[in-house]
Amino acid sequence: MAEIYKDSVTPVKTKIFWNGEIVDADNDEVTAEIYDITEDPTINPPIDPEVIISTMDADKIQEDRGTYQVSLSTYYTSRNRKFKIVWMYNIGGLNAQHTTYVDVVTPYASLEEVIEDIGLGSDANDPNHKTYHELRMAEKYARKQVEYYTGQKFYLYDDTFTIMGSDSDTLQLACKINKLHTLHANDILLVDNLNNINNLGYALEPTTSGFGIKINQSSFVDNTVYVANGMLPPSISDISPNIFRRGNHYDVYARFGWNDVPDDIEQATIEIMKSYFAKDRIWKDRYVNKISTTDWDFQYSSDAFSGTGSAYADKLLLDYVVTQMVVI
Repeated sequence: MAEIYKDSVTPVKTKIFWNGEIVDADNDEVTAEIYDITEDPTINPPIDPEVIISTMDADKIQEDRGTYQVSLSTYYTSRNRKFKIVWMYNIGGLNAQHTTYVDVVTPYASLEEVIEDIGLGSDANDPNHKTYHELRMAEKYARKQVEYYTGQKFYLYDDTFTIMGSDSDTLQLACKINKLHTLHANDILLVDNLNNINNLGYALEPTTSGFGIKINQSSFVDNTVYVANGMLPPSISDISPNIFRRGNHYDVYARFGWNDVPDDIEQATIEIMKSYFAKDRIWKDRYVNKISTTDWDFQYSSDAFSGTGSAYADKLLLDYVVTQMVVI
């Protein structure tokens, strides 16, 4: 799936294939219908994936046969989204179309900082110059490495996890939670924050670390009443001990992830991009652990294949590595 960066104006390209060949459209006339297919429960009214949100005339890329592009403005790329694009054209007088999909993604490092930190040339004639496409491919490679190594995604996204209870007032989660949407216990609705429904009777909130949800004690303990009557305010265990019961399965539908990319994640991404552009990356990607000739001999540490490929990046990411819990 194609990617464009959040808060950017990035062209989305396509090629026309006809009878196994790349061909130009009749008169180079190509129209693109844009559909928003983002699944976002917080949008009201709900997003209708069948509604065309924009129709654009595609531009022909003159140096590439059968290649056309449209650019989505920052109005459409202000948050992480998914779009479907239907490209329509004529070939030899026949109506034709094909569909592509594009993700609006959060890069883990700004390309401006990458160019500065790595020392890449901004002039196309500079031997250290990298094209915009090459930089994007390197950032995507680094982003996937970071996610695989840490077990986290450093942007906001909606997902559902099923967790077993452990006789506690806290439900531990495998991912950092940002906002709870709904909570079910054994398929019974407890909380629906999207529709202001609370059958649990208590307000829930993220734990301090963000990797769990717990009861907000202040939502139901009114200390003033107890103190005024000369009584000791009850603790949470007095009111509802071990609310998340062992043996119960809890379906947590929530917005997970991070509001902003942490500095260590950005720096680790740049380090991995640096490794991506290194001349020996092709050998690392093929799991070569030793190369010998009559003049020299080298081998890679096994950490090169269990980590990101960059020892410095692995150190930066160490505090962000999460132990994956058993989820149903």
